Amino acid sequence: MNDVAEQVDIIVLSYNRLDFLVAMVEALEQRTVWPHRLTIVDNASAPATRRWLRENAARFHQIVWNERNEHLAGFQRGIAATDGELFVLSDADLVVAEATAEGCWLTRLVALAARHPDFGLLGVRLDSVSEARNSRLEDAPLIDGEVLETATGVWLNLIRRGALVIPYMGDGITCHALRRRGYRVGIAADIYATHLGDADPQRHPDYLARKQAASGWHTTYPEYPELADAARPPTLIELAQAAPVLAALESHGIAAVDAIELCAPHAVLAAVKSEIAAYSAEEGTPSALAVAVLDPPPSAVETVRRAFAIAGEWVLVLASEAMPDAPPPWRLVDEQPGANVALTALAALANRQRWRNRLRYTTTEHREDWLSVFRAGCFGDDVPLRVYVFRRDSPRPGSSARRVVPKPSPGSPVGVVRTTRPAPPLANTPAIKVRRRRVGTFATKLRRLIKAEWLLFRARGR
Repeated sequence: MNDVAEQVDIIVLSYNRLDFLVAMVEALEQRTVWPHRLTIVDNASAPATRRWLRENAARFHQIVWNERNEHLAGFQRGIAATDGELFVLSDADLVVAEATAEGCWLTRLVALAARHPDFGLLGVRLDSVSEARNSRLEDAPLIDGEVLETATGVWLNLIRRGALVIPYMGDGITCHALRRRGYRVGIAADIYATHLGDADPQRHPDYLARKQAASGWHTTYPEYPELADAARPPTLIELAQAAPVLAALESHGIAAVDAIELCAPHAVLAAVKSEIAAYSAEEGTPSALAVAVLDPPPSAVETVRRAFAIAGEWVLVLASEAMPDAPPPWRLVDEQPGANVALTALAALANRQRWRNRLRYTTTEHREDWLSVFRAGCFGDDVPLRVYVFRRDSPRPGSSARRVVPKPSPGSPVGVVRTTRPAPPLANTPAIKVRRRRVGTFATKLRRLIKAEWLLFRARGR
């Protein structure tokens, strides 16, 4: 094992998803025993990720700062900045497994490479299965009971530097080039890692959608069918309407879990805040400490009456200047402005198809930031809507009991609550269209193939 006894360079490509990056770095530090140097190549992430990298720079051998998102080709900068004969490439969304009696994941991977010198690339195996990644892995040949011979994504791939004679452009073309050089590529059959990216549809759908949309003339990504599992992101109009109501709940010390929404006719709060349940006025609505009705049309008088009938202590109505009538023993205790008319007009403009495609899932990933924007925009004399806060003179008996929110189901991503209650009716908004440029993708793959074959031809002549 003389050729593999040196420390291994681990090169991680980061692009946003800071929570995944932090989890991966911590797992690598705690669970990697084999000598290694950790290099981070940052693909022009957002400020939060880059700030964390700067604050934690001492934990890394080096950080390579890319001026733009180079996608998978960004790995080449990390390869060029290191010199170990063996190096590991990985996306920043894996958590390595605990060490076994045979050693840590890298010790075992290096030993596997020593036993199989004919393999130029050996990756770890994901402990989950996805249609977009490894659903057909069981069809791959099993070599010596420990290596699945198959191409792989960028999941902790151990690569021999001398075997790779082309610049890194993508996982597929790299596997092709190694095979053309006479090497084999595969996955360790029993060295596992957890793929945090499985939670992308819930945690980072915008990241996934932008990757798929970026596939075209300069980079290629596969289709991501799991993107269909992502919930529809709230529109800016929904955020603009929800923000002043949520602010009113907070100012009066009412927890979101203690409130429900009566749809008039569509759910707004529930589309923005998952802790708030939504019901139609016709169904058997349970009582709650607070009941909210947002922007009811004139025909929804009965919905507002229903709110007063079932609320235990508070009713919040987002409406125009015409204040709803409150029956005794209810009284108006507060009135707060809604979003400014200019901000509301911009939010309505962003509901058009072009801007829906541009915003994609940013209102899911950056929901709290958007809410902060609209909360700050609740000012001025010319506001189309305002929040009327009503309180009962004496709370209805039993109304102080907190509503029970179901716990996350086993296997659910953190923060995602699965419930059997039907989803609330949502406003009819344009669907988000994430289109891949198929002609551009094909042209990019062809150009990479031609470049790789030319470089391989030149390498044979040396």
